[in-house]
Amino acid sequence: MTNLIPDFEAYVDSFYNENTGIYPIAGLTDKMISSAVEKHIKNAGWWFCGDSVDREAVRDLIQNNKEGI
Repeated sequence: MTNLIPDFEAYVDSFYNENTGIYPIAGLTDKMISSAVEKHIKNAGWWFCGDSVDREAVRDLIQNNKEGI
């Protein structure tokens, strides 16, 4: 799973990057993505597979807790 994480973070970034994302999130940083991915993986456990459901869960974590991520 370790190799999947950087690819998944890039996937999340491609959707939500403030400048080039399909659905940009203002103020999004790489650190916010990494923190939200880490938190999501801890919550999802072995259910994590890096698909759109995981991406949307990470988005929700970022949007609901921008300052705490």
